Amino acid sequence: MGEWLLRRLWPREGWGTFLLLLATVLCLPLTALDASWVPGDEGWVLVAFVALVLGRWLASREDWGWAIWLSVGVSLGLLAALSVAAHDVLFLPGGAEAAFGFARRWVVWLRAAFGGGTSDDPDIFLFYVALLCWGAVLLASWAFYRRHRPMTAFLLLVGLSAVSVFYSGDGALWLAGELACGLLMLAVGHLRGERRAWDAAQVDYPTDLSTVTVAVATLIAVPLALISLLAPQFSVSSISDWFWRTFREPSARVDETSERLFGGVSPPEGGLPGGDGVGTGASSYLPQTHLLGGRPDLLEDIVMMVWTDETPPPPSVDPPYGASEELRHYWEGGTFDYYSGRGWLTTVDSREEVEGELPLPAPPAYREVKQRFEFTAPHGNTLYALAVPVWTGEPVEALWHAPGDLARLASETISYTLVSRLPTPTAGGLRAVPPLYPSEITERYLQLPEDVPQRVIDLAWDVVAEGETIYEQARLLERYLRTYPYSLDVEQPPEDRDVADYFLFELREGYCDYYATSFVVMARAVGIPARLAAGYLGGEYSFSNRAYLVRQRNGHSWPQVYFPGWGWIGFEPTGAQAVTDFLEESPLPEGALPGPAGPPARVVRSRRRALGLGLVALVGMGVAAAVWVHRRRRRAAQVFSLPLVWGFVGRAGRRLGLPPDPALTPGEYAAALAAELHTWAEWAGRWGDRWREWAAQVESALADLASLYTAHVYGGHAVTAPGEADVQQLWARLRGPLRCFLPLRFIRRIRFASNLQPPTSNLQPLTSNLQPPTSAHHPRTVTRFPDS
Repeated sequence: MGEWLLRRLWPREGWGTFLLLLATVLCLPLTALDASWVPGDEGWVLVAFVALVLGRWLASREDWGWAIWLSVGVSLGLLAALSVAAHDVLFLPGGAEAAFGFARRWVVWLRAAFGGGTSDDPDIFLFYVALLCWGAVLLASWAFYRRHRPMTAFLLLVGLSAVSVFYSGDGALWLAGELACGLLMLAVGHLRGERRAWDAAQVDYPTDLSTVTVAVATLIAVPLALISLLAPQFSVSSISDWFWRTFREPSARVDETSERLFGGVSPPEGGLPGGDGVGTGASSYLPQTHLLGGRPDLLEDIVMMVWTDETPPPPSVDPPYGASEELRHYWEGGTFDYYSGRGWLTTVDSREEVEGELPLPAPPAYREVKQRFEFTAPHGNTLYALAVPVWTGEPVEALWHAPGDLARLASETISYTLVSRLPTPTAGGLRAVPPLYPSEITERYLQLPEDVPQRVIDLAWDVVAEGETIYEQARLLERYLRTYPYSLDVEQPPEDRDVADYFLFELREGYCDYYATSFVVMARAVGIPARLAAGYLGGEYSFSNRAYLVRQRNGHSWPQVYFPGWGWIGFEPTGAQAVTDFLEESPLPEGALPGPAGPPARVVRSRRRALGLGLVALVGMGVAAAVWVHRRRRRAAQVFSLPLVWGFVGRAGRRLGLPPDPALTPGEYAAALAAELHTWAEWAGRWGDRWREWAAQVESALADLASLYTAHVYGGHAVTAPGEADVQQLWARLRGPLRCFLPLRFIRRIRFASNLQPPTSNLQPLTSNLQPPTSAHHPRTVTRFPDS
């Protein structure tokens, strides 16, 4: 009994092939399980297993057509999906009640779907995914066992798993396993098809071929799966992030030591290679590894936690979006004063150890905010603060652009406390500030490279033309730059291009670094002292910790304008952020601002590609139309004769892989061609009736044509040639059916080239059913036409 049961359960293809397919199939639901889409999704694994077993059994029923297979598969699939969604087996007691309950919820979901409503029932998702899993596995098993197409089965299973991983981000390990098993399944399935073909053709082959094939396939599949799993981990951004996490502290110490020992070295005129735009001691306090060029890393890692003595924001407010100006915190890490055209540098004139009060002037109106910072990630030696820090609770190092002009605070501590004075100017107060700048301010903060393009300067003057005060001109620059689209997917500026010019006139979209850089350059071009500040903006307020959680994606840069008496006031030209809000705001001049030089470069490139493709398509259509007209005219000028039409038949036979044979008479060639087309029609399967009708039509027309052509060639003047209209009508009977056999030849070639199954018909030589005339002295050699 045990041996009989073992023989019954033993798969015909062998346990190795079956287990490989089973592993590939089960990786599909396991990938979805790893994503944790909805609770209760464990039933997907059982659904996939049952679908594989059922599909294998249905495929073995050679006498069952697709209609029976489809009806059985769909009905059982619905039952399986209902069982998963209803969390009960429908065949057991109580299953019917659970099914009816789910059906009622499904009707409610349908009403919501077609009525514009919403639904949060997770069992609906369970039902559809179970149904999708069932259909995919059933089709894969049918393709593997019945149609002998392992590639189709592989693509169905791996494709759905890839979709799940793409949208959820989880399950990559199972996808890699599925890829490895699937590649082995392809090798084994292909060998299985080859064996069937060899057995049918009685070709001898080694018995240990399976072992060699699996060994070679394993050597290929396993490395490919590992590469597919590990390759995404080695992106440029991840390697860069790992490098700076690992070497940020040593790099900061090297920078600080270099600045301390070689502080008299002037910054390079052209900026640093690669456009990092960081000068001495500056690289450690940029939120990103560089300011300009490439897509910044929007990581979710928490960089620091900040406690303030301010009133916590309302629970509905998420700074910086929607928050008041008082709650939209700019955590400043440092400022840049030197613009190289390629990036930004920080020049430091002096440094000193400070603790307690900092010698900084107070603005006319301000509010003091006490802050306590605690870093949760490496920060080099950079300290952050709101606006102007005036007191620090720990000894730190102050780096000065000039006396009274703080560049930044530096220390390797991970926790510190300080007090800042945040200026609270009104719009009217800033309007009243006269443009009387100290010489040390204009000398440092009006600096621009000599090669700044003139069109940048001209654009800056056009933008501020209606502004009468420093404040109005700064607001006009802010308003103008906010018309540029915000985008992170931008290309790095070319090495020989000015960053502001590249952003304003070519790129025409970008992120905060481009907005801030262009603002500062344009402000300096019209005589307004400005600089660039970098740090973090906003953060998520944690009510449990009563602190702001500042993440790496909050990295930001913004411009600051110098107002005599007030000091440095920040503006916000970045379109993705809320505009700067000053108290007692009054309308700006209503003069029209110049628009951007054009759409973003990305849009221009896409339009050019679309235009190029359109022109190519238009030219192609023109050429095709010209060829069609030429052919129509040539055919209209042709005189249809029997030799011409017989030549058309030979050309059609050559396209079908059945060229004319000089050894055959016209009648023999017509009969051979018709016989072969009948064989093709029998091979066509479910559409065989239509192909048989065409083959019969070709046979009848070929017989008439061959008879007329033989009489015309060999009958001499005694035979009257048919009229042109009759010959043209005879060709019309042949042309359509002969063309219809061309796709069938293409399909047969693909099927035979794949060698996944032997041909379904034994093609005999074209002349095998003919009895050509022979003689004892001159036997005729019959040539077989090559098969397609």
